[in-house]
Amino acid sequence: MKITGIQTKNFLGAREVDLKLTKPVCLVVGPNGSGKSSLHEAVRQALTGESVRVHLKKDYQKLVTDGAEVGYAVVDHDGERSAITLPNGTNEHTGDGRPPAAIAFCLDAQRFARLDANERRQFLFGLMGLQTDGPSVTARLAAKGCDPAKIEQIAPFLRSGFDAAHKESQARARDAKASWRAITGETYGSTKAITWRAPKPPTRKQAMQSARAEIAILSQQISDGTSAVGEMQGRAKAQAEQSARLAGLRERAGKYARIADNLRRDEAELKEWQAKVEQEEGKMARANKPVGPTYTCPSCAATLRHHNGALVVFHQQQDAVAPSDAQEKLREYRNARDVLHRSVENDRRDLASADSAAKALAEIESSGAEPAPAPEEIAAAAAGVAATKKELAAMESKLKELEADERLAEQADRRTEAAQRHHCDVAQWESVADALAPSGIPGELLSEALGPINERLARSSSIADWLRVGIQADMTIAADGGRPYALLSESEKWRADAMIAEAIAHLSGIRVLTLDRFDVLDLKGREDLLYWLDELADTGDIDTALVTGTLKGLPARLPERIEAHWIENGLVAKIREAA
Repeated sequence: MKITGIQTKNFLGAREVDLKLTKPVCLVVGPNGSGKSSLHEAVRQALTGESVRVHLKKDYQKLVTDGAEVGYAVVDHDGERSAITLPNGTNEHTGDGRPPAAIAFCLDAQRFARLDANERRQFLFGLMGLQTDGPSVTARLAAKGCDPAKIEQIAPFLRSGFDAAHKESQARARDAKASWRAITGETYGSTKAITWRAPKPPTRKQAMQSARAEIAILSQQISDGTSAVGEMQGRAKAQAEQSARLAGLRERAGKYARIADNLRRDEAELKEWQAKVEQEEGKMARANKPVGPTYTCPSCAATLRHHNGALVVFHQQQDAVAPSDAQEKLREYRNARDVLHRSVENDRRDLASADSAAKALAEIESSGAEPAPAPEEIAAAAAGVAATKKELAAMESKLKELEADERLAEQADRRTEAAQRHHCDVAQWESVADALAPSGIPGELLSEALGPINERLARSSSIADWLRVGIQADMTIAADGGRPYALLSESEKWRADAMIAEAIAHLSGIRVLTLDRFDVLDLKGREDLLYWLDELADTGDIDTALVTGTLKGLPARLPERIEAHWIENGLVAKIREAA
């Protein structure tokens, strides 16, 4: 930023200033209370809209020169204009708008020293364009080889800062270690975890295959043996049933001769009784002829007879007359005949049954059927099946043991896999935690932020021949020998602040610097200051440097790139140069 003009009206002690800057370095000097610091404050407030002297906008009236009601400050720079109006505090900028935020540190050299450690760190990160937001940090985590899933899980915690994300990563690493202990039952150790394996019984897959094959063979033998025993028992039962049947057939067949003899006797006797019945029936028929003549009805051909002077139908049993003892005798003969008839029928049936039995017996005996196995043979076969079943049970028990070992081995493998997974989680979370630790990404960012500014401070210290100043990792400002800023003398603090402000002006690209009260320096210190500023102007590292302080007169023999102006009673005027 190149400042070309400064105008003030009733701005504190700078009652009316119209200053044109023609050289990169401008000294504004004068006696105490002449308005030098007021001019410095006017430039700062016109460019930033902020006041160092008052903190509340309602107090801006105090910035107006006593006796006046309004005031203003205008700064012309880079073909643009920035202005502050008092007491309303209206801050206006033409052109591209408000200057960058870092300009406040260039216009107020002590501002950086007033920040706390966190504020300094955040400012330097911003100054160097270092992003600490989630996407930037997660990109750095990925570049370090951290696990993508873990990066995604930790990303939300980055909103709360590195410390919160670092602690969360450590907590998750501890949780993974606890999970590892729960799986293994042992205390976690990173070296131990690499080679840890769950103990497991030896697996005998070949033995299991052999056992299963043997079980299949024995099962088939049992099935075959059981079927054979059943077939033998069936044959024995069938033979026993057949033996019983043969005995019955022999008994029935053995009765054939006797039944045939009985049949002959019964048939002969039946004939005799049949003859007797026929004989008696003939007698009865003759005895049952009607008394008197009979007639045949011309209509129905029924036999008619006279009875009580009328023709009636002749009924042999009702109308015939026969002796009662003859009828009784005929009934007895008939009964005897019927009994013998039934006896003959039974004899014939029994004879046929005996004949059928004889034929069946002859057929069976001629068939030559295989003899049934002996009971001892069946018992031996059943004992063989029982022995095979015992052998099968023993083999199945052995297989169960082998399978149990196999399951234990599989469970051990799963435990090993789970332990390795948790160990991997521990390693990955510790990797994330290490990356988010102060010595990790924050340290890298800090190094990236501190490196350039400390290099610039070292260069200024060398050029100006001043004490060496640096910003430490804990954001403290220290000088030669590690002396902290708080222990520096007033002039040492002023020089340290000036070099820090210039470094910020250089690194931000603003290239503007305002330094008040340079009279705190001794004569050599002032000479060193002018030499340093002239070098900066010569190299183009500074566009404008406005330096104010108390002197008795304008300095003589200034370098070509430095001009000086005298201010007194709030007005800029030319006076004679100091001797």
